[in-house]
Amino acid sequence: MKKVMGAAIALWMGMAATTAQAAAEAQPCLTEAEAQSLITAVLPDVFQQFGRTCSNVLPENATLRGGLPPLVARYQAPADLAWPQAMAAFGKVGGKDMAGIDPKLIRPMVGPMIAGAIAQDIKPRDCATIDRAIGLMSPLPPANTAGLIVLLASVAGGKDKKDSPFTICPAAAAVPAAARP
Repeated sequence: MKKVMGAAIALWMGMAATTAQAAAEAQPCLTEAEAQSLITAVLPDVFQQFGRTCSNVLPENATLRGGLPPLVARYQAPADLAWPQAMAAFGKVGGKDMAGIDPKLIRPMVGPMIAGAIAQDIKPRDCATIDRAIGLMSPLPPANTAGLIVLLASVAGGKDKKDSPFTICPAAAAVPAAARP
């Protein structure tokens, strides 16, 4: 269970490597919507990096091999739509270092940077678990996948905040589940 949870929240934890200076300061609080937008915006790059990292140890019928191109294509349009809110969330995480940076310049770097940070910790023995987790999530709509990752990260991240580049704002500040569309 620990490995599956780790694979599902790898996106979250990998972001810590991209925000070392922000981690030294007070952790920013992101709403669930901001965190979900950030995850949605980088998922295609993360999936591609997972595929590159694990392709030599997985069978041809693995999701991260044969099923990867259609999965990435299905996630790309929602990633593009999520980008404006994701950039605002990334700005909160990056703090003062992000002030004044043109979003058009940073867009091509954010996804690969986060994906690379996550992939550097993947060991060949982790690839089957990651492939299984992505395979289980792949039928979900991209918004649900990102929402699930944020939910798992908020549950797991609440135990060890030092590895997380941000926290999810307290539930009291969020809209009750019954009021969500």
